Amino acid sequence: MDNGILIQRHDAVMEIRLDRPEKLNAVTPRMTEAIGAAVADASSDDGVRCLLITASGRGFCAGRDLSGATGDEDARAILAEQMNPVIAGVHACRKPTIAAVNGATMGFGLGLALACDVVYAAQSARFAVPFARLGAALDCGGHFLLRSRISQGRALEMIYGAEAIDGQTAAAIGLADRCWPDADLQFKAMALAQTCADGPTLAFLQQKALLRRAETMSLDQVLEAEAELQGELARTDDYREGVSAFNAKRKPVFRGR
Repeated sequence: MDNGILIQRHDAVMEIRLDRPEKLNAVTPRMTEAIGAAVADASSDDGVRCLLITASGRGFCAGRDLSGATGDEDARAILAEQMNPVIAGVHACRKPTIAAVNGATMGFGLGLALACDVVYAAQSARFAVPFARLGAALDCGGHFLLRSRISQGRALEMIYGAEAIDGQTAAAIGLADRCWPDADLQFKAMALAQTCADGPTLAFLQQKALLRRAETMSLDQVLEAEAELQGELARTDDYREGVSAFNAKRKPVFRGR
């Protein structure tokens, strides 16, 4: 049965594509389960060196499909059991992660995109927190993920106003990392994904972890952690290959070990 996503391998890049374009890729329980399983596969598969999350049609993800929602449903259980594990899995993924965002991006879609390391937005992207219209609250990690990218004032402006932010504005305020013309989005995102997949992914993983830890560390602690990390990486095959390639004036071939 169709689970609402497509998975493709491009050499060492795994692409997860949300594929319910007729519903702006609003997610069903089956769809979130499939996304979570694919992310777990990407994390554990040594052949995958970068994860790209994108979507079909004119929207990235309009959030949860509310067509079957009821006023007395257990919203806590829906988040805790269906959606939150996916967001946490993407954020914890042991590979570089990239989101290529087009069109409507809200709710689960907003959390999914912002849980990635790098967010590329199309000019058509529309990042929104529409919960004020429902009498509900931002969820899917939004309070953490928004605050890690933009100011508290900007985040509250999105919450209070419930107005969409376009791709260009999102890039200008740091909500997205780049904004591209719609026709270029997929090419640019895949180019970065291939660069990540060809790079020293072990070093990438360790730097990703250190960047997150550094938010609560002093400069002296970061300097010490960097020295320790550099010492560890100097004993890897990738480091030896990098030095050898530099001296031979050739392109290195990294293996992630």
